[in-house]
Amino acid sequence: MVQTNWTGTWHGVAEAYPEGQFGDGWHKTLVIGSYPMADETCTIWNGTFTQHGVVQLIKDYRFCRGHGATDLYIDEGSGGVLAVQWINDVLISPFKFNGVFAVSSIRMRGDTLEEEIIIADDKPGAENSVVSMRAQSIHSIKMQRITDQI
Repeated sequence: MVQTNWTGTWHGVAEAYPEGQFGDGWHKTLVIGSYPMADETCTIWNGTFTQHGVVQLIKDYRFCRGHGATDLYIDEGSGGVLAVQWINDVLISPFKFNGVFAVSSIRMRGDTLEEEIIIADDKPGAENSVVSMRAQSIHSIKMQRITDQI
């Protein structure tokens, strides 16, 4: 089921484990626009991270639908695109960046929008054998809706 009730402004505080990881304790404000129901449409997906009231990071993204209901992606601007997909009411986006492999998931649980990112070492796969990758960190944010307006 597609979650179309995420529209609005959300706020929460990031927890990162092990403690002291990049972004731990940062406040996140996430603005999400109306779900893109038609092909070739996008909506707002903007995240602002602050620490002690000082902006640390801005992610001015767009959540988009390509061709068909399952062709979804996050447009990071300047050419960066992350494929996303719904699995059991969870919006999932696996990606690689700067030598790490990450899996981002976001879901609604009651009135809370929960985001989790697991970051692991990135290693090439091997045919017919398991390649173990060490997890580096888990980042978790539980966000409450501030307003349903954007």
